[in-house]
Amino acid sequence: MTGAMFERVGIAGLGLIGTSFGLALRARGLAGRVIGVDRDAAAITVARGRGAVDEGAADYAVLEGADLVIVAVPPQAVVDAALRAAGPARRGAVLFDVASVKAPIVRALEAALPEGVRFVGGHPMAGTERQGAAAADAALLTGRPFLITPTARSDADAVDVVWNLARGLGMRPLLLDPDVHDAIVAQVSHVPYLLAAAAVNAADDVALGLGGPAFESLRRMAGSPVELWVEICSQNRSAILRSLGWVRDELDRLEAALNEDALGGLLAAARRRAGGGG
Repeated sequence: MTGAMFERVGIAGLGLIGTSFGLALRARGLAGRVIGVDRDAAAITVARGRGAVDEGAADYAVLEGADLVIVAVPPQAVVDAALRAAGPARRGAVLFDVASVKAPIVRALEAALPEGVRFVGGHPMAGTERQGAAAADAALLTGRPFLITPTARSDADAVDVVWNLARGLGMRPLLLDPDVHDAIVAQVSHVPYLLAAAAVNAADDVALGLGGPAFESLRRMAGSPVELWVEICSQNRSAILRSLGWVRDELDRLEAALNEDALGGLLAAARRRAGGGG
């Protein structure tokens, strides 16, 4: 396809994010042909019906000749999926994953991938509490950060390819060390999910049906897929525990401020940090 960044793109995993990437690639004319891999035939049918992929199969052999492969499976399945995708992909292909935990995945794949496959860790800061190909939306990616986690072993040209793809998809790419990524995402994604779960579990049955917009946002977040979050929390346990400790300290400060009628200062500090002014 003339003008496309890639002739043949493979997407391993046609859930919310994988299918959203397919929709965005097609909408922006960045891929000549998009091929999906998923063990769920229904997911392939939905992704094809929505125009996210041209064809799909359960067998990774369908990725033969792909010059870009996006691995969009749950975190614990990324390494296996990447190794399966690397075989049929074109020599020199760029492969990146979109899992929200990076350091263990990057270390494992850099040690295991065959020569000729250029891997770059990636993470779009995008999504909803919904899941599956039917919930996918190219607009989920637009304007969102795309965190890229190269190491000293990463191919510089491959990093540029992923950076330019993110820009082409309307995202905001940012380079981060994998361990720094995991520490930051624990604070701005993983712990907020756990706080939402805690808030919902702490509310009594009557309160659950009477929440305002803030509580409803927490309810939506707590409604995210449990199996996925168990995997994420397991893989990023150390950073999450550290961040939970900081949040616990802040809750203690808020509790003390309530008892001392000194709450305003802490709330004002939070408002300033949130961009709400003085």
